[in-house]
Amino acid sequence: MIKYIVNEVAPLGANCYTVYDTESKNCLIIDLGGDFSFILNQTSRLGLKVKGVVLTHGHFDHSAGAVNCKEMGIPVYVSKDDYGMLQDMTNMSEYFGFGKLSFCADFILPYGETEIGGIKINVLKTSGHTEGSVCLLIDGKLYSGDTIFYNSYGRCDLPTGSFSKLKKSITEVVFSLPDHTEILAGHGEKTTVGYERKYNPINEDNY
Repeated sequence: MIKYIVNEVAPLGANCYTVYDTESKNCLIIDLGGDFSFILNQTSRLGLKVKGVVLTHGHFDHSAGAVNCKEMGIPVYVSKDDYGMLQDMTNMSEYFGFGKLSFCADFILPYGETEIGGIKINVLKTSGHTEGSVCLLIDGKLYSGDTIFYNSYGRCDLPTGSFSKLKKSITEVVFSLPDHTEILAGHGEKTTVGYERKYNPINEDNY
């Protein structure tokens, strides 16, 4: 059985998800933006084995804690289109006053179906918030990063962002999933595809 734990992490209150298999105890950490020690202590306390850190996109508030994982030999995965973002100013760490962040992911996260540590993932390309933004479909739940939130959607005025691409990603990719699919967003509370298809302002907004 696949379960998850959510923690809100510094510095900007991003949701960090620990997704784990109750039988193997293997786990993945999605969007380790900060509070590295707390998250790793939590996994250790629960007897979980961290097999990788998977990033939905390259912004610092979702990736800064991954630097520490690399130092421990835990592999970091990011899409090819956001790989370079981890190494330059487009990750926005300096823009928000948190100093320079620059590191390399260990592996490119392939689009489509893949498996890390025995946990199956369908990596959905959802450009818009950033060019390389992805949503991760794991065991029927969608880990959406900053693509879509409860009653809202990700900003697209930062480097590589595009409103037209974001709207297409949400309406054609996210909204193609079954209504009951839970959306576990990068900030805020969880929601469902059915609710957002009906109420999300992306349906009406045009920039």
